[in-house]
Amino acid sequence: MLRASHILCKVDDVRTVVADYTALGFTVEYGSDPARAHNALLWFDAGPFIEFFQLPPAAAALRWPLSAVYGRAAGRRLARWARPGEGWRDLALETDERDLTGVRTALRSARLPVSRVMRGRRTRPDGAVVRYQFLAPRPAGLPFVVSAYDPPQRPARTAHPNGARGVARVRLGVAAADRPRYDALIGADPWLAVEPAPRTGVIAVELAGLERELDQGKLHGAILTSTAGKV
Repeated sequence: MLRASHILCKVDDVRTVVADYTALGFTVEYGSDPARAHNALLWFDAGPFIEFFQLPPAAAALRWPLSAVYGRAAGRRLARWARPGEGWRDLALETDERDLTGVRTALRSARLPVSRVMRGRRTRPDGAVVRYQFLAPRPAGLPFVVSAYDPPQRPARTAHPNGARGVARVRLGVAAADRPRYDALIGADPWLAVEPAPRTGVIAVELAGLERELDQGKLHGAILTSTAGKV
């Protein structure tokens, strides 16, 4: 069963993001050695987490070789991630399986075009190696799928000084033309609030527990609201 895993926010410089979100009262963890990291993670005790990542627009040139190896869905996804600008860029769905072969077979049986399974790895700041798999459906606006992390990554406990306890819901716009494939990809999910939109993608993320207003200038394109309606 697929469920919301994490929301991806494209940023220009991950170190600036870590500094700004720390100043906003969040606890942020680099994905790898801070001196070389290209991503950072904002964990919660349960539910979806947020990943900030940087990727230069020039990386879009890798779309064609990636398409040749893993399929057009993979190349189009990379081009979407690499486009200029900061802000919400994607939503990942997760499964308890460490091998996505069966998931891919099931999605293809549901007539959903998907890439081949891709394998990834990163080395955490403590030196531990994390392995995972992922695959990309078409069109590129649909959420992509990630395997269970090996080893598991969620911290046992995460406290944010600003009171944030977790993602209350993700507002996800789905274009009418994409709705049949979206429904083939994922069923009802307690963290996703799906609404009609001209283009499929994350609209906003609502956080539970925020005790202070967030400075818009430090959010790096992420649209974050609180359950009380404050930004």
